[in-house]
Amino acid sequence: MNLMSTLILIFLITTSAFGVIFIKYQNRALNIEISKNEKILFEASEVYRELLKEKTRLTDNKLQKSSLGEALGMQLPSKERILIMNLNH
Repeated sequence: MNLMSTLILIFLITTSAFGVIFIKYQNRALNIEISKNEKILFEASEVYRELLKEKTRLTDNKLQKSSLGEALGMQLPSKERILIMNLNH
């Protein structure tokens, strides 16, 4: 009986050790995946922030041009009034 209980105890300890190793491996794999996803999220947020800056800049330029044009009474000339000059010598 003593030999049988010793073998069962060794089997349980070995199984427990392999279980700990497996869980540690799974944890490491999940942490690597989380890091990759965080990097992708950071890069996407940087791109989004740059696009928002560009949108704001373009919107501001358009608003400035339209408000200045209205304030000064300026308009784009018609096609008939635009002169194209050829500067070949």
